[in-house]
Formats: sequence, structure tokens, C-alpha cells
Amino acid sequence: MSELNIRIAIMDDIEDIAAISRTTWDGDDYLEKKARRWIRDSSLYAGELDGKVVGTFRLSAMPEGVLWMEALRVHKDYRNCGYGRQLADASFGTGKKIIGSGKAKCMEFSTYFKNAESIHISVSQGFRVVNRFMLMNREGIDSTALNERIEPSDADFMFLRGHIPCGWKYPRLCRGGIEWALQRCDTWRRGDVLFLRERNSNETTPLRGAEDYPDSFLDGAEAAASSAGDSHSCIVLHESGIKVIERAFERGYDTWEPVEGCNVLIFRYNI
Repeated sequence: MSELNIRIAIMDDIEDIAAISRTTWDGDDYLEKKARRWIRDSSLYAGELDGKVVGTFRLSAMPEGVLWMEALRVHKDYRNCGYGRQLADASFGTGKKIIGSGKAKCMEFSTYFKNAESIHISVSQGFRVVNRFMLMNREGIDSTALNERIEPSDADFMFLRGHIPCGWKYPRLCRGGIEWALQRCDTWRRGDVLFLRERNSNETTPLRGAEDYPDSFLDGAEAAASSAGDSHSCIVLHESGIKVIERAFERGYDTWEPVEGCNVLIFRYNI
């Protein structure tokens, strides 16, 4: 196995990065859409082999001194060759240097529960699970109901547990994390339930009221999806939201694959 040349990505890498993205998650991957912005802010790293970028990872600053790790990708033609491990080790090593410089306090990332290789590597590096969420989908929705858009208070977020779901990024539940989330999410009311919807995805998560009124939350999530032109509703629920999870299953929501427990894990590394 050859050693990758790992460096900060540049605009000349765009075509190679797009090819990686198109071979990830059956082409339903966000890397290609975000690569240019991430290259401009020097947060995206490239793994180069014989002049070709075959892998990536990203490190970015989040509130509360968190260094967020994401976008660890390997082109499908180069998988199972050890390059994923090289990229993971480089991401971890770079992150430790940033923490050592005082620019961050810890590293965190989210991953799907079936991402066995990533989980194995991360645990061996000292990462530990600190939070769990359930990602669920329902196809074929067609709601004509309307929600009320609102400006939430910090108190509305206090029903969350530890992190705020925003797509596949989960800022800490703190003042800075709330501000970060509100720059990327809209807040809606349906009856006595408040919920967030991330603007660049179709994911919705409850703020308060969903445990008492799970149907109101699910109705609101489906109405928000329909009004955005989506034919399916995607919800993200904390593992403690048992009533909402059970009601979602009853209403036809499901997970991508059978899971006991939760399918989205948040990992953290503290030096």
C-alpha cells in the first residue's frame, strides 16, 4: 500500500472530489455541493495518490471549543486498501495538533451505526460515544397543513439533550450552539409543539412539546416537508424520545436498516 500525500485541498481538486462524492452513499452525498466553500475556508483536506485525489476529510471549528470531524471519504476504487485508515489517522493527528495549539478543546463527529470501520478506528484512537439519535423517514407524504414560523427563545432549546441536530452536524447545546443552529435552521410551531428544520436538508427535530403531543410534531414535520416540495419526511429524535419514536413507527416511519437502539452516534475525544 502506498502512502497518501495528505494536504489542504485546492480548487484544482474539485473534479476528483466530485468523483469521490458521486461514489458515496449511492451518489446521495453532500461533499460535492459543499467542497468549494470548504476549500475556500481551508477546512477540507485531500489524500492524493499519484497526482489523483482519492480521499478527503474535514476539520472545522464549532461552538464550545469543539473541532468537528466530517467528510472522511475514499473513492470506491480505492476502498479496502488501507487509505481510509491513513485519512482517519491524519484527521486525528491534525486535530490533536489543533487542540494542542489551544484553538480547540476536543474533537467530535457523528456517524451512522453501520459505519463499522470508522467506529472501530475511532474507538481505537480514544473516541467515546456521548450521545445517540434516531434518524427516521416516511415516504409518500402529501400534507396541505400549514405551520407557523416563529422566533424561538433559548428556553425552547432546553428540552434537547446535549446536542442540536442540524443535518449531520450536531452543535453542543449552549448559547453558541443555539446561534449556530439558528443560522442554518428555521423554527416552526404546530399546536403546542415547536420544532427545527435544517434549511439545506429535509431533517426535522422537535424542540419542545413532542413527548406530550407526538402526532402534532409528526403532522408538523410532514407539513414542513410538503411545503418544501419533499415527498418524504425525515425526522431526527433523541434516544430519550421513546414516545415519539414509537408513534413514528406506528405512523409508517422507518429506518434505513433494522436497528436496536439508535442509528446515529455522536463521538467525542478529549485529551
